Amino acid sequence: MANVYVRGNKLWVDYFVEGRRVRKATGLEDTKSNRAFVNKTIIPKLLTMIATGEIHRRQPKTFGHYFKVFLTLKDSNRSYFVKKPIWDKVNARFKDLEIDKITRLDVKSYITSLPIKAVSKGAYKTVLQEVFELAIDDGILSTNPAVNIKLRDDSQKKIEYFSKEEVNLILSNAEGIMKPYLMLAFHTGMRPEEILGLKAGDISDGWIDIKRVRTRGRVDIPKTRHSIRKIPCPAFVIDELKQIKSDHEFLFGEIDDVTKFRHRWPSLLTKCGLPKQKLYSARHTFATLMLQNGIVSINELAGLLGHSSPKITLTHYAGVIDSRKIDLGKDFNLFS
Repeated sequence: MANVYVRGNKLWVDYFVEGRRVRKATGLEDTKSNRAFVNKTIIPKLLTMIATGEIHRRQPKTFGHYFKVFLTLKDSNRSYFVKKPIWDKVNARFKDLEIDKITRLDVKSYITSLPIKAVSKGAYKTVLQEVFELAIDDGILSTNPAVNIKLRDDSQKKIEYFSKEEVNLILSNAEGIMKPYLMLAFHTGMRPEEILGLKAGDISDGWIDIKRVRTRGRVDIPKTRHSIRKIPCPAFVIDELKQIKSDHEFLFGEIDDVTKFRHRWPSLLTKCGLPKQKLYSARHTFATLMLQNGIVSINELAGLLGHSSPKITLTHYAGVIDSRKIDLGKDFNLFS
């Protein structure tokens, strides 16, 4: 519905768009011929443009607009500063694009092109999904172009671990703070950030209470509820930890990140005549030898390692289980 009216000897048009009243000047003088022109030409064309959405349609917003909203919602996220660099990379790629013009192919091509492992690409896909969801909530999009994008699994790399003899060699040559750290890592399978987050009060009666992590100078709670756990610790390891002389709040003092061992660890391996391996291999060694020696099941190992499910444990360590060592007996009959 649109009408023509007069204001100050000029013709104006009064109409509604999306329930909102709009008044616009035509610029024409109030004459009989001009009134006829407005009613027969301008108003019909105006109504057609309103019906097709050509006029006063809500202007598309950019990815960057919704990214700002996304950041506001994530402001209280405890891992904000850890994930922010990833979020910023995604925004740098899409920020100037109108969000309703970004296709599923655009998203898939971007994620596929990232020169990182598939497991790491999940974080990039997640931020895209959440930003597009905000546009859906705002009525700009009807579907999310970042959902149902499957990533090709990474080829599973062979787990690197040490033999029993190599572990004993390493521990016999370890010195200073490196020795108690390695004693814990090899005998409990704890993550580096969990070890560095330990306080003296977390260890008692042969158990270690894992309830915080420390990395890059930051202290935080573990990333999942399964990571918060109690694990057994051998008495001789606890005795070694008691030898640490420090007035610091944390057991390992100023060593607040595993990178602080970046010189000591390679030097220790060289001293032992062993090839280069990551310090994280101590955790892999614990898990591998526990399985190979039949000390624990996959389910039990998942609990010790703080995995959210045995599936994760199996994904990492299925390749180290030697089925030839499983003795079911000659008369094994599952259905007898």
